[in-house]
Amino acid sequence: MEIQRTFDILDYALRTFPRTDALASKVDGQWITWSTEEYAKIANQISYGLLSMGLKKGDKIISASNNRPEWNFLDMGMMQIGVVHVPIYPTLNDQETAFIMEHSDARIAVVSDSALYKKFSRIKTRNIEKIITFNEIEGAEN
Repeated sequence: MEIQRTFDILDYALRTFPRTDALASKVDGQWITWSTEEYAKIANQISYGLLSMGLKKGDKIISASNNRPEWNFLDMGMMQIGVVHVPIYPTLNDQETAFIMEHSDARIAVVSDSALYKKFSRIKTRNIEKIITFNEIEGAEN
């Protein structure tokens, strides 16, 4: 298999170097791992989910998150269908975040936690249709 696109790396890894611990994260003091197979499955599910939401090649999604495996799942799922990823630092102030939200033409924002959900909800711009979270937050889609 020849790797021609960034997301081809996932299929290549799945076929050539399958691992039980391709990605890992510490949650509530416990290490959780995702296998190469789980990584590919989740990335595909994200691709399908984004397509079912009406996103198409060239649409944009903002993400603001700490370093976590879910960011990789989102990024790979977006690349597979041609959605443009607009990652931004979670530490930007409201004015900087609003500027990027407005000028990126992103339709969706994906954030990691409650603090970022509150921040993005407060400064939500006209083009942002919904805010989705990685963590389960009451009242938020995740």
